[in-house]
Amino acid sequence: MAVFDRTRPGYDAKGLDLGGFRLFPRAGVSETYDDNIFADDSDEEADLITSIAAALTARSEWSRHELSIEGQLRHQSFLDNDEQDRTEFLVKPELRLDLAERSTATLTSEYSRRVIGRDDPEDAGDEEPTEFDRYATRAELIGRANRAFFGVNGAVRRDDYISSGDDDRDRTEFRFGLPLGYEVSAKTDVVLEPFLRWRDFDELDSTGADRDAFAAGSTIGLKTEVTSLFHLNFNVGFVANDYDDPRFDDAVDLIFGGEAVWYVTPMTTVKARAARRDIATGEPGASSKTQSSAGLELQHELQRNVLLGAEASYINDDFRDLDRNDDRAIFAVGAEYLLNPYVSLSADYRYEQRWSDVAEEDFSRNLVTLGLKTRF
Repeated sequence: MAVFDRTRPGYDAKGLDLGGFRLFPRAGVSETYDDNIFADDSDEEADLITSIAAALTARSEWSRHELSIEGQLRHQSFLDNDEQDRTEFLVKPELRLDLAERSTATLTSEYSRRVIGRDDPEDAGDEEPTEFDRYATRAELIGRANRAFFGVNGAVRRDDYISSGDDDRDRTEFRFGLPLGYEVSAKTDVVLEPFLRWRDFDELDSTGADRDAFAAGSTIGLKTEVTSLFHLNFNVGFVANDYDDPRFDDAVDLIFGGEAVWYVTPMTTVKARAARRDIATGEPGASSKTQSSAGLELQHELQRNVLLGAEASYINDDFRDLDRNDDRAIFAVGAEYLLNPYVSLSADYRYEQRWSDVAEEDFSRNLVTLGLKTRF
């Protein structure tokens, strides 16, 4: 188990016993200095941001089946730019049913309020933050016969933008998949999943383009423990998009995603991640975008109650049918000091840099955060 995920007797939250359920409340407050809150190329403006966060997880303790409900709330208040204040929240129930012969059925739903970060190319650049509500549901049934397993899954997601003038970004996305797999060994699974996907935008974009699309594709994945110290979970495949608008060229794109975990020592874990995804975009004139990313994370336990972390990542956003390509680099280091099972102190530093084909969209910024966390 990775350093940040393992249990720490004497420092782990025990939760509240509700009889069949266990409740895990969490809360925190932090202060961040951001030297470029608008992620601007030239007119940089600094500010102090106070964040107040609360979370609640209820998890069943049944002998069979499992139900968990997660709730999160975060409010950020800007000292000198109160028009940038924002509140985000999430409610996410998840149900897993254990059926006969190791078969399972899962149902997950989500309702959340999200804010697009100023560092994201999808940020509209308005005076106020770009906010949207997300409604999502996913269901999956997996059956098993000896070493083979097969299933069906379906998902629907709705993004509804709140900001005035962003109605052309509202969209609904449907996905249907048929995973087929085989347990090569007790430590290795191979999965093939063909899928279909539909994207339905409510309106044409400001250029008059229709971004609705039907897509078909497939991935093949491998999940294995190469050794007890090195685990790999990776999939690769393709997606073929057929756009409703004739001005967009239909395209076949490579997609992949996964993570490799190296347990260097009992006190140090290294994670490497890579992904390439086909994503819907609200950028006018673009049919979609291909986002490629890679990252490396280091987790280290200096002492049983002192945790150190470092991360470096790269993200490329390539907007199809539009002359825009953005590169982002992110570097972060942090530490957490566990005072007892209920309170911890944290400190983080983050550096962000973006290079874009679009004029005045380059930026760099530094963020320093000090925080106090509580849990029960």
